[in-house]
Amino acid sequence: MGPFMSRRFVPLKVHAWILVAFFVLTLFPNTAQAHLVTSGAGPFFDGVAHFFVSLDDLLVVVALALLSGLLGKTAARGLVLVLPFAWFVGMLLGLSLADRISGSGWATAFTVLVGGLLLSFRVKLQAWMIALIAGMIGLAHGSWNGAAMRATETSAIASLGIVAAAGVVALLLSATAASVQQSWQRIAMRVIGSWVAAFGLLALAWHFRPNV
Repeated sequence: MGPFMSRRFVPLKVHAWILVAFFVLTLFPNTAQAHLVTSGAGPFFDGVAHFFVSLDDLLVVVALALLSGLLGKTAARGLVLVLPFAWFVGMLLGLSLADRISGSGWATAFTVLVGGLLLSFRVKLQAWMIALIAGMIGLAHGSWNGAAMRATETSAIASLGIVAAAGVVALLLSATAASVQQSWQRIAMRVIGSWVAAFGLLALAWHFRPNV
């Protein structure tokens, strides 16, 4: 499946709510898989570095930002406003409820896969649906980051770095996508979505690989 396939085979209202249900399920993972990196430049930049080296966090934000931009300025604004706030709230939940909230390899891979598919097909979601999905993604990934910070006893200031990095990436990419005029540029962004989905699929397959 790729960006050139007709969208008439995908009933929008049906699969959109199915995606929402799946995203809700990702809020209840079982095993912790997350970790934080050390940049040597202080806890804030540790958080920034963590975001950019954690492909599951980075790629899902890239996919949602490009999709929201392609869907118009209203959707892009909703993403930029909701995603960082939800991510921050999620991190607070992860820090305070680390024993109950933990990241899961399959859950993060799944969010990347779905984000890539949404961009690849350029699913025409309404602005409020983009904001809802961004909110759930932010809460889920933020809570996993927060739980990892609590487990590794990382300074809470790192959370500000992660949120800032996610917000800047969402702002820059959504603004870029909203400003493109040429059809080949839009197709290129949907191809990026295919690559993101492929990464998510490979990560999901790796997580469920048989132990030999």
